[in-house]
Amino acid sequence: MKKGIVIRAFSGNPDFLGSGSFLSELADFERCFAAAAQLGFAGVQPYLEPEGYFSLQTEDRTLQAIAAAARQAGIVLTSLEIKPFSYLLTDDDAAVRAAGVRLVRRAMQVAAATDIAAVLVIPGYVGLPWDPTAKPVRYDLAYQRTRQALQELVPAAERWGVSILVENIWNKFLLSPLEFRALIDEIGSPHVGMLLDTGNLIACGYPEQWIRILGRRIKEVHLKDYRESVGGLSGFVGLLEGDVNWPEVIAALGEIGYDGFLTAEVFPYHHHGEAVLQHTAQSMARILQSTRS
Repeated sequence: MKKGIVIRAFSGNPDFLGSGSFLSELADFERCFAAAAQLGFAGVQPYLEPEGYFSLQTEDRTLQAIAAAARQAGIVLTSLEIKPFSYLLTDDDAAVRAAGVRLVRRAMQVAAATDIAAVLVIPGYVGLPWDPTAKPVRYDLAYQRTRQALQELVPAAERWGVSILVENIWNKFLLSPLEFRALIDEIGSPHVGMLLDTGNLIACGYPEQWIRILGRRIKEVHLKDYRESVGGLSGFVGLLEGDVNWPEVIAALGEIGYDGFLTAEVFPYHHHGEAVLQHTAQSMARILQSTRS
């Protein structure tokens, strides 16, 4: 298994900013990649901004320059994260769903041009725990719409050689590993799999169980930790500080023969934000050494 980190872990750290806003020039990416490599990370997960230097509008020559910078640093770009909920594949409005498919398809083009093997996809929601004003979507319709959208995207995924990774999040949807497994199997394409987020699962299940049930459908893992006694969004804590059973998670990944990226999804501290990078690298080293007691 290989260690990765989200590029947003570098956001807000002055040491990695060039001319101003985060990742506004190639030098910003170069600094992030170099720092990640120095800390022992083999991969970085880029984040696609709505607009700007690295966005849906970015020209291929810029994307290729970013890919070259990653290669030069010895960094693999693991998968591409699109801004969450900037697209909705479950919406009751068919025009919104169609726009979502177009956006994901364009993101797949960006990924292919940047030598990124996969795109992280959040399909939408049935409900949003943090936003009671969001109109709920009927569960069975959300499932049907997600399946249809993924089926529409498969030809592009196969043409460009970019996988689609559906992530489990707090969207009151796809709450069971059996349901997640069924969705992926119904699509029936090797280019559609799962990005499993450990911390997101603690509120409704056990990551190690999901891993054993989903098996090789899991193509990437987000490492996050969560403390149930705190609850809510404040329950997300640093690695090793929460309730994820890391020895069981590592054992389960070994049982399914997983050898892909474990990508830490962490963000800078309010003060001395860059310290999160070293702390995360140290925690991941311990996690990878985890054994059952």
